Amino acid sequence: MGVSEWLDEGLLRFVDAHRTSWATGGANALMGIGTSAVALAVLALLAIGVVVARREYRPAVAVPVAVIASTVVAAGVKQVIDRARPPTDLALVHLGGAAMPSTYAAATAAAAAAVVVATTSVTPRWRLLGGVVVAAGTVLIGCCLVYLGVHWPTDVLAGWVLGTAVGSGAGLLSQSLMQPSRRSG
Repeated sequence: MGVSEWLDEGLLRFVDAHRTSWATGGANALMGIGTSAVALAVLALLAIGVVVARREYRPAVAVPVAVIASTVVAAGVKQVIDRARPPTDLALVHLGGAAMPSTYAAATAAAAAAVVVATTSVTPRWRLLGGVVVAAGTVLIGCCLVYLGVHWPTDVLAGWVLGTAVGSGAGLLSQSLMQPSRRSG
């Protein structure tokens, strides 16, 4: 047994032994909200409102690009790695398909990184606060995925790494493409 298998199984067995009804209910509710089309539509409308009110258009470009790109890349990597999900005796939620990297973890990390990198009109203090908030949300979702037994911990970690890289790239790309033009003359 390799280090990642030992770590993954040990952590998931620890989580399984310490699950509580309130934490299970909370994790299920959070995952239900996160996969709800209505909740995602409301979040998108709120984001559009903030973008228009602040006239900060970079995140409006960077976030969808980051989420779509990270989802596509994660799906491709899953096909190559083809890692099985945790066994049914450790899982409260059963999904099909390959596990690594976690697409949810990749997409949330990509969105978070894209927002932080692409948002330049706020003070460094607000940018740091925003970064902490979106990072905390990303970690919470990843922990729910492990808690519910949908993914091994290293699936989530791989998703975070992939998503952060893709989201940072999308944020930087939106900055460079949406810079005010400088004419020499």
